[in-house]
Amino acid sequence: MKTEQKNIFSYPRVGPYVGVSRDRIVKKGKNRFRLMLYGAYDAFGLIGSECNGICVLNEDEKNVVADEMCPVDSGYFGPAGVQLDLFDKMVKMPSKLFRELVNSSDRLRYTI
Repeated sequence: MKTEQKNIFSYPRVGPYVGVSRDRIVKKGKNRFRLMLYGAYDAFGLIGSECNGICVLNEDEKNVVADEMCPVDSGYFGPAGVQLDLFDKMVKMPSKLFRELVNSSDRLRYTI
C-alpha cells in the first residue's frame, strides 16, 4: 500500500503562515498565547519553506511575539519530529519556562 506524502499545502494557512499543522491557544500567567507550527511563510506571494517553525502570537494583544522557533532546513513536507516535540512541550510547560524559552528566541519581537 502506497502512502501519500503530505506537503504544506495539505494544511491550512493562518495569515502569512502556510501549512499550519498545529494551532493551539494556551494561557500562561495572565496572558493567552496562540502557538502555531507552520511549514512556510508567505512573503507577499513568495512562499518560503525555509522560514518555518513555531510562531507565538499574543492572543490578547493580537500581535506576533516570535516566529521561526525551531526551524528545519525545509518545512515543505510538514512538521519534523523535533518541531512536534517542542510544540507539545511548550503547550504543557509552566509559564516561567515558557517565557524564558520565548524570550531567548532569535526572532523575538518583544519580551513577554
